[in-house]
Amino acid sequence: MLFPSVSKAQSLANPSSTLQEGVQIIQQPLGLPATDIRVIVANIIKAALGLLGIIAVVIIMYAGFLWMTAGGNEEQIGKAKSILINGVIGLAIILSAYAIVSFIFGMLGVGTGNNNGGSGLGAPIVGNYSGSGALGGIIKDHYPRRDQTGVPRNTKIVITFRQPILLSSFVDNNYSDPNNPNQLGDCKPDMTNWNTDCDHVRTGTDGKLSDTYINIKRTDNGQSISGAVILAASSTENGVSGVYTIVLKPITDTTLPSGGYLGSSTSTVGYTVHLGSAIRLDDAANNNPSAFQQAVLGNNYYEWKFTNSTVLDTQPPYITDVFPAANTTEAKNSIFQINFSEPMDPTGIQGDFSSSSQPYYALDGNNVFLQTLKSSLPAGTFNLTNGYQTLEFTPSKECGKNACGNKIYCLPVCDNTTDPNCTEDTYSLLLKAAQAINSSTFEAQPFSGLMDLSGNALDGNNNNRPERAPTILPVFPNQEHPDNYYWSFIINDQIDASSPYLQRVLPGKDAQWVSPDQEWSMLFSKRMRTDSMYDIGLNEYPAPTSGIPLWKVPFSQVGSSSTYTKFFHGPFLNTARQYYFPIVSSSVEDVHFNCFYPGEGPNQTAIPDTLASPVCNEQNRDQCCLTYAAQNQNFCCNGDAVSSSVSACLTYWRSRSL
Repeated sequence: MLFPSVSKAQSLANPSSTLQEGVQIIQQPLGLPATDIRVIVANIIKAALGLLGIIAVVIIMYAGFLWMTAGGNEEQIGKAKSILINGVIGLAIILSAYAIVSFIFGMLGVGTGNNNGGSGLGAPIVGNYSGSGALGGIIKDHYPRRDQTGVPRNTKIVITFRQPILLSSFVDNNYSDPNNPNQLGDCKPDMTNWNTDCDHVRTGTDGKLSDTYINIKRTDNGQSISGAVILAASSTENGVSGVYTIVLKPITDTTLPSGGYLGSSTSTVGYTVHLGSAIRLDDAANNNPSAFQQAVLGNNYYEWKFTNSTVLDTQPPYITDVFPAANTTEAKNSIFQINFSEPMDPTGIQGDFSSSSQPYYALDGNNVFLQTLKSSLPAGTFNLTNGYQTLEFTPSKECGKNACGNKIYCLPVCDNTTDPNCTEDTYSLLLKAAQAINSSTFEAQPFSGLMDLSGNALDGNNNNRPERAPTILPVFPNQEHPDNYYWSFIINDQIDASSPYLQRVLPGKDAQWVSPDQEWSMLFSKRMRTDSMYDIGLNEYPAPTSGIPLWKVPFSQVGSSSTYTKFFHGPFLNTARQYYFPIVSSSVEDVHFNCFYPGEGPNQTAIPDTLASPVCNEQNRDQCCLTYAAQNQNFCCNGDAVSSSVSACLTYWRSRSL
């Protein structure tokens, strides 16, 4: 008790940590240490109190020595008693001072508690890393992931926004299409040179990428690469069409048609991608505001880091799972869901089906095809989501309401036939693999079909052997060959109305001593729309003092009867009492548009020593929160309270936390 753990005192963070960036900016030019001044003061005060504690122990031991050696001498015994009383009083004062100082440091964000109950100095109460607040906000997702390592040198970089962006605010029209000279974010159809045949990200006055627009620079020396080709991937979200996703092809060598590669073949190299304040939203009604507003995100920019490996990716992607599965029957309120083994290039595989003179429908870009026998063109949109590993088609024809009052959307069934007894139809889908440049490699010709972000063509039959499928018309059946991927299933004129529920959450309800890098995950009872997982929120209490919210991005692994969703996230704070409230709202839906609310989920506190919640399933639903209120009425608030809204639920939980 008397010896403070001075040895556990530490600087604000590891010197290489992003937490240190603001401190390093000051200390590097001045030659100062990169330790938080609060930690320095804490170290001094704790060392002083520790010294006083040692002196108090010595005084008490000295009094004991005098008493034990008094030999009946009343004068010496009285002196020992006096010294002992004074020593105990002094020790009490020292302990009181230590308690007061520890409390004040805790209020200032210099905590004294850790997961093991010991003392030590940790990170101050800050919202998160500088420049990270947009991820989970205006930035929906990007690749490479934040802080990802081992990224292939020949990778492209992808960024997806939650609102359409204005390309003219940061793109130069280097290539002018004769048929559409004002189009931005495109390349020459028969492109052979990335430097001359495509549009580029706008550069600074020095001819290199600039922090004002989009900058890709080495982490070690801050040097920007020469430039970047930019490709626009249009799509529709919430009924609004526009450019939500951009694909960047880094240019490191302007003398090569390939544009060169990132990193080095001999050593790993880190890069920082910086999105600047000049990037504007395509929102003319509000004067096209900057995508990064400091009042909302804590910064007027967004940036993240990743590290390249020393090799090029030459392995092809393949399909791991599809819904509806081949030769199965599903209700008409279904989406199409295709899961890949690795992130894919969104160019040419997002958008809507269009009608044609052929007996099938083609996605804009002619890379995805659909054939029905008795049904009309399905209205809806393909979007690449889930870390760019899941391609989902969401129909847009309304056909009812779910338990939350939200819209259900359906595929057409038997609306293109005169058969009055028709109740189901066969759907066939075909994904066209990109054309490999020769028969010995998966390296693909740009814009020729499905490929990964390193330019490797889809391996449709997953045999790791390039087999260039023919591209002759009609598509069905002439393109049903490797390496294209194709399958058929049946859609019937029924509605699936069964709601999903949460089977397990981690951390569980009321979990404590959560480490900064603790896994945050959820297990749902049904196959879910991965795109809806981006709507899962997280409320922090108290609000981060920096104004920068915790960054987060989901990644889902889907199965036939469950979905495991894990969140990549910024570090949770563990140096002071900080509460986190995950919010799974009614916009989180399964592949049949059935909503999570009225909600069910684990209703007991986290299991000791595991942090996980008890498992909620069909056999033990007494552990679940069961609330089947009428639509638009009360909903389940984490198994403890029935509330009228998310805000009411949060108010309840905050009051419990005080």
